[in-house]
Amino acid sequence: MPMIDQNKKTARRAPWLLLGSALALRLVLALVTEGYPYDMSCFVAWGEKLAAQGPANFYSEGYFADYPPGYLPVLGLVALLRGAFSLSYESPLTYLLLALVPALCDAAAAWLVWRVAAHSMPRSPALLLTAFTAFNPLTLFDTGVWKQIDGAFALPLLLCFLLLEQRRYLPAAFLYGVALAIKPQALLFGPVLAACFLAAIVQQTDRFRALGRCFGGAALALLPPLAMGLPFFGIRDLIPSLLEKYSGTMSGYPYASINAFNWITAMGGNWQPLENEALFGASWHTVGWFMILAVTGGLVFFAVRSVNNGSFSPLLLAAYYGLGVFTFGHCMHERYMLPGVLLVLLAAARWHDVRLYAAGFGLSLTGFLNLAAVYSLAGTEDEWLGSATSSSFAVLVGLGETVCFLLLLFAVWDLALHGHALPLPARPLYREADAPAAQPAWRRGEVLALLALTAATAVLSFACLGDTDAPQNPLDATDTVLSETVTAESSAVWLWAYPGVSFGGSLKVTDEQGQVLLTQELGYTTCFSWSESRLPVEAGQTLTITVENAQMFELSFRNGDGDAVPVTGGGALFDEQDAVPDTISQLNSMYFDEIYHGRTAYEQLHGLRIYETTHPPLGKDLIMAGVALFGMTGFGWRFSGTLFGVLLVPLAWCFARRLTRKRWLGAVAGALLALDFMRFVQSRIATIDIYGTFFILLGAYFMLWYCQSVLQKGVTRSLLPMALGGVAFGLGCAAKWTGLYAGAGLAVLYLGVLYARWRQGRPGFRAEFRAAAIGGVAFYILVPLCIYLASYLPYRWQDAGFGLADWWQCQVSMFQYHSGLEATHPFESRWYTWLLGLRPVWYYQNTHLADGLKASIAGLGGPVIWLAGLACLLALLWHQVSNRGSRAGAGVLILYGAQLAPWMLVTRCTFLYHYFPSSMFCLAAIVLVLSHLRSGRLARRIGVGLCAVSLVLFLLYYPALSGLPVPAAWASALEILPSFGFY
Repeated sequence: MPMIDQNKKTARRAPWLLLGSALALRLVLALVTEGYPYDMSCFVAWGEKLAAQGPANFYSEGYFADYPPGYLPVLGLVALLRGAFSLSYESPLTYLLLALVPALCDAAAAWLVWRVAAHSMPRSPALLLTAFTAFNPLTLFDTGVWKQIDGAFALPLLLCFLLLEQRRYLPAAFLYGVALAIKPQALLFGPVLAACFLAAIVQQTDRFRALGRCFGGAALALLPPLAMGLPFFGIRDLIPSLLEKYSGTMSGYPYASINAFNWITAMGGNWQPLENEALFGASWHTVGWFMILAVTGGLVFFAVRSVNNGSFSPLLLAAYYGLGVFTFGHCMHERYMLPGVLLVLLAAARWHDVRLYAAGFGLSLTGFLNLAAVYSLAGTEDEWLGSATSSSFAVLVGLGETVCFLLLLFAVWDLALHGHALPLPARPLYREADAPAAQPAWRRGEVLALLALTAATAVLSFACLGDTDAPQNPLDATDTVLSETVTAESSAVWLWAYPGVSFGGSLKVTDEQGQVLLTQELGYTTCFSWSESRLPVEAGQTLTITVENAQMFELSFRNGDGDAVPVTGGGALFDEQDAVPDTISQLNSMYFDEIYHGRTAYEQLHGLRIYETTHPPLGKDLIMAGVALFGMTGFGWRFSGTLFGVLLVPLAWCFARRLTRKRWLGAVAGALLALDFMRFVQSRIATIDIYGTFFILLGAYFMLWYCQSVLQKGVTRSLLPMALGGVAFGLGCAAKWTGLYAGAGLAVLYLGVLYARWRQGRPGFRAEFRAAAIGGVAFYILVPLCIYLASYLPYRWQDAGFGLADWWQCQVSMFQYHSGLEATHPFESRWYTWLLGLRPVWYYQNTHLADGLKASIAGLGGPVIWLAGLACLLALLWHQVSNRGSRAGAGVLILYGAQLAPWMLVTRCTFLYHYFPSSMFCLAAIVLVLSHLRSGRLARRIGVGLCAVSLVLFLLYYPALSGLPVPAAWASALEILPSFGFY
């Protein structure tokens, strides 16, 4: 009985906990993000002007203020509060004040959905629909990050059409006027309001009274804008000024689309002038008006038919029309869809229809991506979304938004014409058994298959990894100047140089008369990379070569045919000629960030001053181990990363097997990852991302094991996976700070399974709770901290005085570097483009090839894992929010979201490979979805098909992944998107 009473109390509190948490999240986001700069500067400036000069002087001549007066008093109040507490523009509290009212309105909108859903559907789907509305990514971003006021604008519209559902026409008209006073975009919903009032005339027997209500409603709709405008314009100029304000705002952006990812943008209309030709010789202006008229015709059709069959629904019509105009109309901004999305969700609550919910779900995601893209590019060179990457993303999201609207149109057709609703599933959330099923036993054949796949992956990954021989003994002129004299025994044309560590040095070649023949700067970009400089030398000519403040491992004179020229003398600069490669390539030279991490591994091994300190040391410690084993060679500095990349395959096999309890899905996961583009490329470059990804997946594996064990045996009998998970988490953090992102997901799962264990109602839970609390602190805080500290031992080898104060300063420096980094890169990309792999990272280009051949290395996303995985993640998310989810699905989504979500708030330069850890959970989503298919035969066929496609694509793209020289035609064929550009 006490447990039942407690569950009832929890159920009653659930909606309020949801709303409170959603409100808190918006306010936290408002505090930690800066807002969209153009809107923020307007809001702050408008508030300050209103507070300083009063409403009568606000709309002064030549002053830009394109909002009507409705929300300006709120901005003025914010300005007064800022002045009272001396808050600067950049203060987080300024951001909080600007977001407070819209955040409260967002919470009120979610409460409306709850109130409606609670009366039309069972409690479980009603709570899920409310939760999705409360934590809707579109409104979260719009209010918490962008800091727009759309929440305050949308709420009166929602109330308006909800009251119209109840045939409370006059209050609804007044609320429409409130929305109109806040933003002129309310005019987009004017035809729906008119249709509702006209429908009332048809529906009521007292037509005269209904007609009078139309006039009364019109008067009430105009009252708020007039009342709010009176202090600003006065009685005499009130109506002309308001008309000018509304008409000017609506026509102020004469473009087909203003960053709205809709059908117009998908057709190439973003930022296109209205008079430009669009389709079939018609201008964008003509096309836009034609589509708006078509959508309006649909409104009339649905209104008439639904009135006739008794299924007339203002919410449904408002959702259809608002989003129809956004999708097909011209002059749309990115945020114009937000009220329509909320109306769809409210209509889904009213009709208890899963199709409406699905449309709202899809439109929320496309709208969120739309806002995120525009926000992240504000103030950059790509602000107008003109780059190949941004335009491709806009087109794809625009197509997705159009598809979601067509789903909405289908639902509206069925509901308006037939009144036929498809309800959400009403089953309780998570109906699985208390304890998960046991894991299948390992069989000999399965183990042999796993070993065979691992061996094949090793052969594939280690083949042509790098040269095993390279010069090892430098002329070390660090902090000094050293010279050697050398005589060429035959004529030469080129000088090859292989520098080592340098902190800003130089190489200088002079002849016997002291004339400088060549000067080459030696910096951080030149280390352990062969370079070629033109230097004609005659046979018997003696040269003096001077190295300043740098290491120079070897030099080589080459003749016109590229052959080595023998020399006399030269000392340490010419003492390892047998180690000079025949050609310069990635096999013997560092590329991309190897010049940081591979170099640091060498410095740590030899006790030198460490150059790269912007990441924790463990990844570089592991690279150092490879260098210690195989020397400072291409193979040596890449060995450890490749080994970890190979080990990712059996780890993924085991993770998928444990997740799904199906042996064959473990094999599918292993094969897909073995052929994944990013795994192959990132494991063959001496950077640290492969280590972080490995330990993140390892930590997820142990957490999965721990969760399953707790539900089966309890916390106290699950200490081994708990401890191992903490070790993996510590190793991940010590490899790269992105391991901390994974920690957030692990914490949610750790606490979540403890709650699930409590729900089982087993005796002795208090002891289990103590064990979980102590174990959490010991294994997920203290053990990781010790591992993290131990990763800095090479610093102490270099400097015996390195202590805790120095360690702490390293952490401060790392944080300051990453938080303040303003560098740009031609192949940087934003997080939302990673989902589709739109912008690969061009790591290397071989410029020492014969004509007609090309060779490059690009960090590409694997199409199968990334694209199929994204589709499966969306399917899992939809199942979770539509009351058909599972614990396993929730776990995969939590791990994926924890890894990706922090990047949404990162403003520094980012790259596609930052998505590599997240892609591990794309793979998990694929196998989980396959395990849920009802037909096992179909699931196996799909799994085999995915592996086959992966193999074909891997073979096709192998040259771009490995640096293999291929004919130019092959190379060009691989650049299937204009945003690729890696040859």
